[in-house]
Amino acid sequence: MDVSARKKLVSEYLSKLAGKQDLDDSVDIFETGLVNSLAAIQLISFLEKNFRIKVEIDDLDNANFCSIQAVCHFLERKAVVNA
Repeated sequence: MDVSARKKLVSEYLSKLAGKQDLDDSVDIFETGLVNSLAAIQLISFLEKNFRIKVEIDDLDNANFCSIQAVCHFLERKAVVNA
């Protein structure tokens, strides 16, 4: 999957999860209270299923999942490691 398709899928999912249309790429979904810890678990499950990655214990850092931009960077790093 190319970078733009990955970003589109992440953006759509996070917007749906946050209940907000057109979520800005850099908005911190945790800091703004748009999602809670249950939503974070749902996000991780979504990423593992749709991008065929394994989120490890060491990956569980809010910085990896706090925004569309952060998730996309995380997925890029995972793709390099798994290549």
